Parts: sequence; C-alpha cells; structure tokens
Amino acid sequence: MPGEKMVLFSYPHWWYFWKEVVGGLSLLVVYLLGRWAGGTIETLLGWVAAVGLVIWIIDMIYELVQWRTTKFAVTDQRVAYTSGFIRRNGVSIPLNRVNNVNFEQGFIARLTGNGIVTIESAGETGDSVFENIPDPSSVRSVIFRQMDVREDAEAQRDAAALADAIRDERGDPASDRRSVQE
Repeated sequence: MPGEKMVLFSYPHWWYFWKEVVGGLSLLVVYLLGRWAGGTIETLLGWVAAVGLVIWIIDMIYELVQWRTTKFAVTDQRVAYTSGFIRRNGVSIPLNRVNNVNFEQGFIARLTGNGIVTIESAGETGDSVFENIPDPSSVRSVIFRQMDVREDAEAQRDAAALADAIRDERGDPASDRRSVQE
C-alpha cells in the first residue's frame, strides 16, 4: 500500500512442492518397473506412466502458478497474505491488532527451514494460520520487532501531542485568568 515500508516479503518455501516431487519419482519408478518386467507389463506400465506424466505436468504447472501467486509480507503497518490465481484470497492484519505470533516446526520442517506461523489478532476471524513460511522463527521476530517500532512511534506521537496541549494551555491568556481566580 502507498506509504508503507516493506520489511519482509516471501513466497512459500520450496517444500510446497514436496507432493509433486514424490509424484514425479513415483512415475519414474512405474516406468522403470515396466522396463524391467518387459512384454505386456512393460506396455501397460508404459501407458500408465505416460498418462501419469501428462497429469503430473498439468499439476506441476498449476502448483507453480499457485506458488508464484502466493505472497506473505510484513510491512511497517501490517501483515499481509494473498494467494490464488483463479480464486484470490487475502488477509491483512494491522500490527496494532496482533495479540500474539506463534510458529510451529516439525522435524522435517526444521530440517528444510519452513513451518507454520499462526497470528492471533483482535478481530472477528480469530487466528490466521500461514503454512510453508520460510524460517518461521525469524518471521515471528520481525513481526514482534515491527510491533515494538510501531508502539514506540505511537508513544512518541502521543507524547508530542500531550506536550503541545500543555504548551497551548500555558500560552492561553484565558487559562492564566482562571488560575489567578482559583
């Protein structure tokens, strides 16, 4: 948004494609089994692998587009998440509404460097869960740091407004007469 400063931006972690990798390896195994078996089984498994390859390529293109259109960002004012190509979804959480930020990483996720970030916010929707976030512990730290920066800026703005109000009160001749009469 105009006037916002981008602090963190990322697409989902590459682990997003783990199902496609497993599917591609499975197709390779089916093809190699057919070559090893020979004869009619080779022909049958060859056709299964060919049809599977076409489906795998279509799925891979779809998932690549989905991955590319999914974005997670932290600005100096909010946390934003958008996803989808045909059907778009988006979440925008102002930093002053964030109550807590949690992250979760299983064993595999820790090895690959991705995880789940859950943001608890003061709103009707409750918790927002974001999956396949690269380095979720640092994302959590970035959000908390931006919340602190924002709170400090608001406190300084409030202190400046209070100081201005005190100066205006002292400089107002009517306020001087009231204090003399009291």
